Amino acid sequence: MLCGGTCAESAAALASLAQFHLIVPQALYPLLSQAATILPLVRGHFAEAAARRSLPLGFSLDMVPILEEELLGYELTAVGDGETCLTLGCKPDGEPVLRKESLTTAPPGALQLVALDGRMIARAPRELPPRYGRRDLRFPDWPSAAKFAWAELETLFPGAPRRPPLLNLGRNALLERALLAAATRLAQWNPSVHFCGLPNEEQLGYALYGAGGGRGELVFRHPDQWKLRWKFAGEVVCEAWSMVAPDFPLARKETATRESSSVQRISAHIKPPQ
Repeated sequence: MLCGGTCAESAAALASLAQFHLIVPQALYPLLSQAATILPLVRGHFAEAAARRSLPLGFSLDMVPILEEELLGYELTAVGDGETCLTLGCKPDGEPVLRKESLTTAPPGALQLVALDGRMIARAPRELPPRYGRRDLRFPDWPSAAKFAWAELETLFPGAPRRPPLLNLGRNALLERALLAAATRLAQWNPSVHFCGLPNEEQLGYALYGAGGGRGELVFRHPDQWKLRWKFAGEVVCEAWSMVAPDFPLARKETATRESSSVQRISAHIKPPQ
């Protein structure tokens, strides 16, 4: 069942979700519509700038969505050793930013409890290795920021032999499509969305906050299903859809509009009695 049970069950899940959100600070930035625009922009420019770049054999790059200190973008995570963290994104003023932070040696993060007795609990900001020396480099345009990010990566990983970068972007395209679908569905509320920067965070769910007190969540379920839950003033939205990841990174102009030809969708739209 696409929506995980009956509408009553969905409403109960949202009530539990609302309790969970009460103890989480409300984010003011980004709005869901902003995230659906900014993340494809960052990914598209970064992928375009990969031409004629190289990384050592055995290295590949993941792009993890993150919101940290008002910077929304993708953290560039090398599958290999690294002592510097790079995040490409923008702040509320819309200016492209590359953030550089040095990481100190630390053991892998401990397991995080996300549910107790079947109920979700607050997810605190992720446990990051200690960081220092933060620098936010601003750029006049996205191509310049993306090219500089690649130059930094090549400096950070100078080993040989080398090969063209291997970018793992299929999941990012899936997320961007889901954000656009959710932003379209919740356009009348346009809530803010929070990214903790955790690996596989889409499986835990992205929290949604409405300016007037609405609460919700966008979550991914294997193999290809997204679920959107939203509650505001007694009105409940529960929607699920299937989506197939592309075989190659989408171009910037394509962003996140195409769903699979075998989309299955179910919606619940409940209003309080008049």
